[in-house]
Amino acid sequence: MTKIPDLGTRSQVGALYGAMQDALGNKDGIHGNEEKPKGSLDETSFFDRQPALNRMKSAAATGLSAQDEQERLERFVTAQEERWGTPTSTLKAGDVPDFERFRVEKAIALTRFGRRPEDVVDTVVPARGSVDGQAIAPRDLFTQHWKPIGEPSGTVVVLSPGFLQTGRNFYEQVDLLNRQGHDVVVMDHQWAGYGSGSKGGIDRGFGVARDVAAVAAYAQQLAADTYGDGRLVLMGTSMGAGAGVFSAITMNDAGKVALEGPQMPTGLSAVLQAPYFDKTPTLINQGLAAQGLAALGRVPFLKQLALPSIGLPILAKDDDINVKLAQHASAEGVVARAEAFNASNADLKRVRELLDSGQQPRGRFYFIHGDEDPLASLEAAREVAGKLGERAEFLQPKSGNHVMEAGKEKALMLEGLSWVLKP
Repeated sequence: MTKIPDLGTRSQVGALYGAMQDALGNKDGIHGNEEKPKGSLDETSFFDRQPALNRMKSAAATGLSAQDEQERLERFVTAQEERWGTPTSTLKAGDVPDFERFRVEKAIALTRFGRRPEDVVDTVVPARGSVDGQAIAPRDLFTQHWKPIGEPSGTVVVLSPGFLQTGRNFYEQVDLLNRQGHDVVVMDHQWAGYGSGSKGGIDRGFGVARDVAAVAAYAQQLAADTYGDGRLVLMGTSMGAGAGVFSAITMNDAGKVALEGPQMPTGLSAVLQAPYFDKTPTLINQGLAAQGLAALGRVPFLKQLALPSIGLPILAKDDDINVKLAQHASAEGVVARAEAFNASNADLKRVRELLDSGQQPRGRFYFIHGDEDPLASLEAAREVAGKLGERAEFLQPKSGNHVMEAGKEKALMLEGLSWVLKP
């Protein structure tokens, strides 16, 4: 009897099964509306939008046992690989954690977006080195290189997710960028996904920056090998934008990033989606989501507990975004450690001190920040952008969403990319 691969918890199996049905259905990234037009939310409820309740619903959908769903998912991957004539990934068991779940998740994504395995190259990038003279623990970072659709532009974009997110949250933006002819390298950070790290945790702000720097160095080599004089642009969301992309560029241009192996290029430009430099002073952020979790993050033992995502802090107001965030949290078992809510503060302060001292990055920066962002401070982002003068552009859409990689706002980053690339 063939052994059924372990695909995780029942809620993970249920969420993957829903994603497979969507990939074979209307392909809109929303589970359970396959008989309706793309983007239909009529079938969704609070259970679909709230991460903890979505996990319960996904688990319940498998019935008494998840065996039938696991067998169906395995048959799906086998059938797709036979149709493609090649394995889903060149990675093997042991290259990434939860390999069988990764293999299923990738096959679902390829099917949804009409791509083949050779269009999406999986690579584990070693991240080694220091920032500002501070040693950072070594990590192995999972990345995917999504190749362009149509005529290549010669531009390689690195996508850096926010806290509680992985590269899978960005597939819709990746598809838009690919259709513009751009190569995209999307990464997983230490807090979630298929790389190494402390799941749900952040070691420090410069740890996020060092990891972005390592992937940028890899992407620069990819651009050189593919296009000779290819252009590299970084793009980040929330923590992956503030502590990640902006800090990496600023510290690297100041000569304060030292990697083992290839170095991150200097003078890079970036598109920053709701960059996190400080929290929005809302009642929830000042209470449970920020001060409460920050206080918990100082209590020994409790600060290290990996707690399942419960929908706090609030990341979006739009229902379609919240449904996709909850589904992703269910499929990948996303967790958060309270200590993460304090981890970047000191290093973000150091970056802003460098700006004030005149050590500014040399590239161009396009900020996208909703006027009612529920998590990241609009004022803090504006302050940082203001220090960059004409090398920064600030787009402030009317939006109550912190994350903008789905929904009606997902294409705004194309405007930003066009601005940073113009002569």
